[in-house]
Amino acid sequence: MKHIVRTIDEPIYTSPLLDFYFEGLTVGTLDIETTGLSATRNKYILGGLYNCETKEFHQFFAENRDEESDALNAYIEELSKLDVVVTYNGKHFDIPFIEARYRRLNGHDIPVKMPFNFDIYLLLNGHSPVKHFVPNLKQKTIENYLGLWDRRSDEISGAESVEMYNEYERTADPELERQILLHNSDDVLQLVRLMKIIAKCDFHKGMYKCGFPVGRFTINKVHVGRDHMAFSGFNRGEPLDYRCYSVGDYPAHAVFDGRHREFEVKVPIIREHGMAIIDLFAAGIDDGPFKAYPTCDSGFLAVEAASSQNHMEINHFIKAYMNKLSEYMGKEF
Repeated sequence: MKHIVRTIDEPIYTSPLLDFYFEGLTVGTLDIETTGLSATRNKYILGGLYNCETKEFHQFFAENRDEESDALNAYIEELSKLDVVVTYNGKHFDIPFIEARYRRLNGHDIPVKMPFNFDIYLLLNGHSPVKHFVPNLKQKTIENYLGLWDRRSDEISGAESVEMYNEYERTADPELERQILLHNSDDVLQLVRLMKIIAKCDFHKGMYKCGFPVGRFTINKVHVGRDHMAFSGFNRGEPLDYRCYSVGDYPAHAVFDGRHREFEVKVPIIREHGMAIIDLFAAGIDDGPFKAYPTCDSGFLAVEAASSQNHMEINHFIKAYMNKLSEYMGKEF
């Protein structure tokens, strides 16, 4: 097994949108190479990871199939150091493949913290008009759309990479190794450059639908009901068991299940003139950060109006209320 480490000073796209969700979190990009699409029949052969904070680029390469376990375990250990990992279709392929192969090789689930998966493909597919302007949503197609075609050095496809790996196992040809590693590194570094595509997305709605991190928790489902708003997700950190049916005088429900690392929080809403409203003062939330929203007035925040949800306001409230719960419970999220 080879572990290649390089320092690459790749400029990182910044924006208030990214800061709103990821400020203070360690972000990286990821891509893996496998012998096929099925985690049952195929193997992990190479994982690339770029840490946007340390500027370190890591590759964990199984020089033959017998080294898969060592390479994969080392890759997961490095991956767990991130809070957020940017992928392209990683929710449907890369991360499930990693988890399935680890389980198959070790007989149990990954025990370390896995980062929040920010999947650019899902954001584009569901929450951007870009998909109407391009022939498909393959990563290289979006790279070309953004004018990044000249930033790639490799000229092979994923399928060709597998063929090269089969030949490399027989010959240990250093040129084949170079091309396999280059293909992977270009995919990983291009993801850093692709992050600017969020400017062409309905980002707040995308995060509302796809999930977003709040400290060690991932919010993955939000529901605005008749008399309450509920949000739930899972805990990426140490197990936490906690249950309450009010927070001070505020009739909010919170359940944190340590065994399954899941949680659900429900807060009351007011229905008035076709709007769903949250009383920030009653919730113990400072309305100062919300005053810039036209949907906030005198400590009341409209999270829904005329059946249209205000995704930015909802996400902001959830982040603020999770911090409020942290204070109430005396625990650091």
